[in-house]
Amino acid sequence: MSVALRMRETPAAAAAKVLIWLGLAVLFLGLPCAGVFWRGAIYVLYPVGGILILTGALLDAPPSPAQRLFDALASPAGLAALFLAFWTGLSLLWTPFPADAGQRFLQALAAASLAALSSIYVPHRTKTAELYLLPAGLALSSAAILLLAYFDPPWFFGAFSFDETLFERAMITAIVLVWPALGFLSLRENWISAALLAGLAAAVALAGFAQIALLAMGAGALAFAVAMSGPAKTGRFFGWVFAALILLAPLLPFLYRLVLWAAGDTPGLAAAPLVIWGDLAAAQWTRLITGHGFEFVHHGLSLGYLPPGTPRSLLFVLWYDLGLAGAAGLAVLLLRAFKGAGGLPAAVAPAVIAGLVTVLTIAALGIATSQIWWLTLLNCDAVALAFLIKSADKARRPGIEAIRAMDQAL
Repeated sequence: MSVALRMRETPAAAAAKVLIWLGLAVLFLGLPCAGVFWRGAIYVLYPVGGILILTGALLDAPPSPAQRLFDALASPAGLAALFLAFWTGLSLLWTPFPADAGQRFLQALAAASLAALSSIYVPHRTKTAELYLLPAGLALSSAAILLLAYFDPPWFFGAFSFDETLFERAMITAIVLVWPALGFLSLRENWISAALLAGLAAAVALAGFAQIALLAMGAGALAFAVAMSGPAKTGRFFGWVFAALILLAPLLPFLYRLVLWAAGDTPGLAAAPLVIWGDLAAAQWTRLITGHGFEFVHHGLSLGYLPPGTPRSLLFVLWYDLGLAGAAGLAVLLLRAFKGAGGLPAAVAPAVIAGLVTVLTIAALGIATSQIWWLTLLNCDAVALAFLIKSADKARRPGIEAIRAMDQAL
């Protein structure tokens, strides 16, 4: 029996491929493009795309599905993620806003679970056309962003209270998703297309004169370049850098005051968030252990419990909401994530490391840390990175001559 006959698809396998392709098209092509024009696109397209991918993956009958899920959850990164989710849920017991915080927790948990299951069960088999979905989606959305930035329509740059403009959302989406897109192009060795796409993403960041976006792009590009020659060392380095930054974050406002005192200067308006952070930490230092409960910073700002200049960065929100336990859980999770990224094949490791660095840089500098759309974007990015990692096997498949030789040997 020939290899071609033995590999003939069943109806279930064919349907699974169609569902997976549709899910990837919704996430990688539809979501970036629709997000330029529709504020709620990510809330609709992410669950639709994720459910299509998960349904197709399960329909493809993965071997030992329960064992695969258990292995993922029992890994060091999985255990750290489970602890972080457990502690976040437990903090609902002492948050001043249990109803709203509980609803947000369930939304975030459902979105993260969908991303995790889709990443675990998506098959390794991929079509070449699927690798171009995300690069095509980002190229189209970036071109649309630049065109709208030139004409400056009010609906594109208008903002709501405690929310970002459509331009800011679309720009951050492009900067976050460009790294897995570059990874897909590198798998096909389309270096010219990769350079053009990176240039488009950089132009989007420059169009808004957004310092945080430019810093995040620069940090990601640096990580990508360094990881090209030593992904394992680069992964360990950035893992320890971000883990240390998270664990030592409460010292930052006091170190800043010390530097100002040594220089004989006084805090300026630009430093107001750090000054407020220091005042809040000194007034309630005992809550550094447990935190104030999930979503306290978000609701505290909107209801006036916290000063308007309170920082919104991941570092502050994590410590103020979840305390030392939450910070330790995230630090361990990041260490394992960067270590795993450094051990990936050389074709995909730089893109994964750069993607992690970019996301953490944006979060640490204070953009949309506690917003549901940002958390949903991170889940979409996780699915893209997982699909990139599994697609690396596509580049190592045997050619047609090897298949014929295998067929003759059998």
